[in-house]
Amino acid sequence: MKEKFQELYETLKIDRNKSAWSKKNDFKQRIEELSSEIEEIKQAIEKNDTENLREELGDALWDLLFLIIIAEEKKLFTGKEVISETIEKLKRRKPWIFNGEKVSVEEEIKRWNKTKILEKQNKVQRIK
Repeated sequence: MKEKFQELYETLKIDRNKSAWSKKNDFKQRIEELSSEIEEIKQAIEKNDTENLREELGDALWDLLFLIIIAEEKKLFTGKEVISETIEKLKRRKPWIFNGEKVSVEEEIKRWNKTKILEKQNKVQRIK
């Protein structure tokens, strides 16, 4: 999967550099496309249409990666930073998973929500 993910990323970068239409795309256009794809994902799930779901997930991934490429071009952040921060967040919000602890669904939801609230409180305090 890593290789295919990298290939998709590189393919989108080539497309961005060589396609006149892709070069014109910006955050606003890509987020509108992503919103449309999310709606199509929702419809595929509701219809239990797994073939279409696979396609629409790919389209959404395309748009997400395209947004990252635009951010990289603008030197806002890198895709590696996005992925690293997401991994850190998952591990921070679900430490029981990565520590091998077994918890009930109810306990998992309770801990997730508590961690999320504490993170937001700490973020607000850092800003002040």
